[in-house]
Amino acid sequence: MEYELISPAKINLFLRIVEKQSDGYHQLVSLMCPVSLHDRISIQFHTKQMRIRCTDPQVPSNDKNLAFMAAKQFFQATSYRDCVNIDIQKRIPVGAGLGGGSSNAATVLLALNQWYRKPLKSEKLRKIALSLGADVPFFIDNSVSLVSGIGECIDPLKLDIQYPLIIIYPGFSVSTAWAFKNFKFSLTKEKLVDIRTNLISRYKKHDVDWLNDIHNDLELSTCNKYPILFYIKEQLKRIGAVKSVMSGSGSSIIGIFTDKITQQKALKKLSQQKTWQIFACHVK
Repeated sequence: MEYELISPAKINLFLRIVEKQSDGYHQLVSLMCPVSLHDRISIQFHTKQMRIRCTDPQVPSNDKNLAFMAAKQFFQATSYRDCVNIDIQKRIPVGAGLGGGSSNAATVLLALNQWYRKPLKSEKLRKIALSLGADVPFFIDNSVSLVSGIGECIDPLKLDIQYPLIIIYPGFSVSTAWAFKNFKFSLTKEKLVDIRTNLISRYKKHDVDWLNDIHNDLELSTCNKYPILFYIKEQLKRIGAVKSVMSGSGSSIIGIFTDKITQQKALKKLSQQKTWQIFACHVK
């Protein structure tokens, strides 16, 4: 029996780094959204051995793969002793700040839990997800959310984010570890709980406030190292985007458009760029 699944990308419309913990993890607040850009995953059950394959050679096809690790942790956490084969058709660029690997891991966790009649409760799924990576818990609920802490605190939001998007991957990845290491904290310090509470309160009262808040703390140092990212941001705004921002730790840049016609005109103008991967999508 084979399961076919969609594994969505995510974008960060707002990303604020609050502090660095003694264990090296960073406390942050981020407005995260699942988008229609996605990978496809197929799972074969009751196989002779565990195996994973991916169409992108950059993605490991062994026990270093997050989706493979998710499957192993699921079986370790339950009474089931089974093997599965996982095939990933990759469309989300690797190292792009779009959470492709994290999404794959969460998608496999959810699929296995569904197939085996939900032996794991949501709290346990989230605990396994967090052990796999900071972005993985977000994909368990897979809805527009304010994510805080190191990724473990997720507050779903009822925001109407119907703006057409263009995501541009410039053809190279950015190391998440490098991006966080080179981030320079400002002198102004606010408590995580205060930032989170204020944002949730405002978003509940004023649905469009998210558009004014678009910002990424990691953007400046990353764009300074890779000036092409500044150029992409300016190009998107020049051809009609009302806002442009880097997603996560990069390297993808998001352009936000007010209507589909402007988005499609921008796509046509961008079509001459042969070294970039360009995706038209929307928030799910």
